[in-house]
Amino acid sequence: MASYIDLHLHSTQSDGSFSPTQVVQRAAKLGLSAISLTDHDSVAGVQEAQNIGRDIGVEVIPGTELSAQEAGIDIHILGYFIDPANSDLLAYLQKFQDARRNRAEKIVARLNRLGVRITMAHVLHKAGDAAIGRPHVADVLVEEGFVFSHDHAFQKYLGYGKPAYQPKFILTPREAVEIIHAAGGLASLAHPVLYRRDALIPDLIKQGLDGIEVMHVKHDHSDMRRYSDMAKHYGLLTTGGSDCHGDGRGQAVMGTVQVPSTFLDAMKKSAGAHPLL
Repeated sequence: MASYIDLHLHSTQSDGSFSPTQVVQRAAKLGLSAISLTDHDSVAGVQEAQNIGRDIGVEVIPGTELSAQEAGIDIHILGYFIDPANSDLLAYLQKFQDARRNRAEKIVARLNRLGVRITMAHVLHKAGDAAIGRPHVADVLVEEGFVFSHDHAFQKYLGYGKPAYQPKFILTPREAVEIIHAAGGLASLAHPVLYRRDALIPDLIKQGLDGIEVMHVKHDHSDMRRYSDMAKHYGLLTTGGSDCHGDGRGQAVMGTVQVPSTFLDAMKKSAGAHPLL
């Protein structure tokens, strides 16, 4: 029987709707042998996920997804086999958390000026202990009846170029890769098809990428073939996952992308004798 994995998952520690424990439990029910929790700019849920994973037989690779920008385009870099206790990583993440809160405050202020009366306190309540982001603002907009759905919130107010959009803290892909490497991890380019700029990829590879996400819910067969060929050409690792954010957070559903365990085998070989394995 084939063994499948999912190396791109989010929890309530960033913008997902499942707790880290629920993410692992869902993976177990789906028969996944291994997963990686890759919350946006956070490693807060890794230990919880690993603890439950050991209890129920799902291997949990410590991960994160760092936000960067290149040529005016948002670029996400996945980090795998990172040390969640690494001081440099934690210092960066704290800086990013502060920037995220500042951004959320500016978004709420913009909405208020538009006559959309929501409060920062409500947004903070929705975020809880998670890395605060636009999805939490969207949750409040839905709850208060200003929009019909999460997607509607982005289409009307929060998406790029919309009335309440606020630029975020900018990190370069090279800096993101360096942070991941400093924490002992491997860096992979997330969902390359979403950037619509494959011409940027060779330069991103020069900035230190170890891999590229070949399999993703938004990648069709031709995309997967193209990025697989690219990985082979440049000697990159191949990674993949559903990018599941849980219920009510987009269309990505855990288990819909059947990533083979051989991807993880190659990553482990590349990572070498990593202390977290």
